[in-house]
Amino acid sequence: MCEFCSNKYHLSDAKWGTGEMGQSGGTVTWSFATSPGDTFMFSNYITGADQRAAIRDAFQAWEDVADIDFVEVADGRQSDIRLGFDTIDGPFNIVGEASSRGSKTTDTLFTLTSAEIRFDVTENWTTDRDVGRSEVGLYQVALHEIGHAIGLDHTGDPDTIMFARDISGLPGLTAGDIEGVQKFYGAAQSTPAQNLVTPTNGDNVFAARAGDEVINGMGGTDTLLLEADQAHYTLQLTDSDLILTDRRAEGSGTDVLISIEELRFQSGAPETGNGTLDMAQLDGIARLNAPELAGIIELYIAYFDRAPDAVGLAYWGNALSEGMSMQQIAASFAVQPETRMAYPDTMSTADLVTAVYDNVLGRAPDDEGFAYWTGQLNAGLLSNDTFILNVLRGAKVEPGPGDSAAHAANLARDQQYLADKTDIGAYFAVSKGMSDLDDAADVMMLFDGSQNSVTAAFDAVDGHYTDALDPGSGDFLMPLLGLSQDGFVF
Repeated sequence: MCEFCSNKYHLSDAKWGTGEMGQSGGTVTWSFATSPGDTFMFSNYITGADQRAAIRDAFQAWEDVADIDFVEVADGRQSDIRLGFDTIDGPFNIVGEASSRGSKTTDTLFTLTSAEIRFDVTENWTTDRDVGRSEVGLYQVALHEIGHAIGLDHTGDPDTIMFARDISGLPGLTAGDIEGVQKFYGAAQSTPAQNLVTPTNGDNVFAARAGDEVINGMGGTDTLLLEADQAHYTLQLTDSDLILTDRRAEGSGTDVLISIEELRFQSGAPETGNGTLDMAQLDGIARLNAPELAGIIELYIAYFDRAPDAVGLAYWGNALSEGMSMQQIAASFAVQPETRMAYPDTMSTADLVTAVYDNVLGRAPDDEGFAYWTGQLNAGLLSNDTFILNVLRGAKVEPGPGDSAAHAANLARDQQYLADKTDIGAYFAVSKGMSDLDDAADVMMLFDGSQNSVTAAFDAVDGHYTDALDPGSGDFLMPLLGLSQDGFVF
């Protein structure tokens, strides 16, 4: 007769870990099978990204509530639990099976030493948590079979994931499942926050919690709630995921965020005001290459004569990645309040041309260039934003075969000056992820075209970055990862 049985859970006589009932299961490795198993042949392997994500989520769901640590590893004989597709008995019969092995280690329990899980390849599998008619939910079945692989038997309660029949309508683990697994392994060392929900393809609200995690919102519009002021966090942008670090010692650690559309901080930093980040307006920058990103940094130099702020750079980088042209972005820069202050409407054409040359090239315009640009502007043939964009483009023109050596030297000097300013701006906003506008202006003011001033500007960036990292009085940081091999090397 089972000592631990109820309608809501039913425990076998085998568990992971060498301890007694209620003690930790320790670390259990698992893998997606790439070769036949000892019990199951695995006629097909699990290779789909969505299918793999659903199974990872299922392991995480059990780990979130019980004191057992699942670690995904490359497939091999050292893996404790292996999973794959197989041919079982055709659609809508047995959709999955688990097999396990163990050895007797206590008076009452066996210690599990290996397990295999197979899913019937003939089923109409879906990774959508909202399972439709004629579909079988891979997430729900994975939860069920992992439950068997860690020692839980079938229940008699249709409101538990370990129920013996159709469980596709359940969103995830329920109270009976959690009670049973905690009877076996004890509660997770870090109990999930009450409003940390099982993700679905609908809209979800998550709460960050202590410990490093992977948080996958799946479909819908998903929000992550942060318990502290935005200035305590570093958000790293990559071309795939977001990596959010709470820099406080007592904070929530480092989390990898997948399909999270909104970050909502307890209070905002100056860069975002209300403390809410809409990632759909920012994360596209990671899809740009270095020349595209450099083009936007050059606009900051030409219009504002400062390094870009990371948040603003991400916004315009995202706009470029979604189809906005550089001409359109330049036109948007032209109407910004900061531009109005740098180039007021009362400024003469001559003063405008002189100021732009100074910002972009660090010199006064040559007579020929000055006459051309003022003539074009005064005749209304160029708008201010088109003029600035053309100056930037002209600074990168290579000398022609008939140009003099002096002209070629001047072009090379202009190109180096703009490239150095761009590198300073990239180091500030891309590499270090800083957004303080005063600091952005400060580092650019140190540059005068000399190599010593480049070094001084980089040193100043490092100093501001050290201050920004302070977990108590620092700043919100948003560096971009993945471009160092594509142009910006620091």
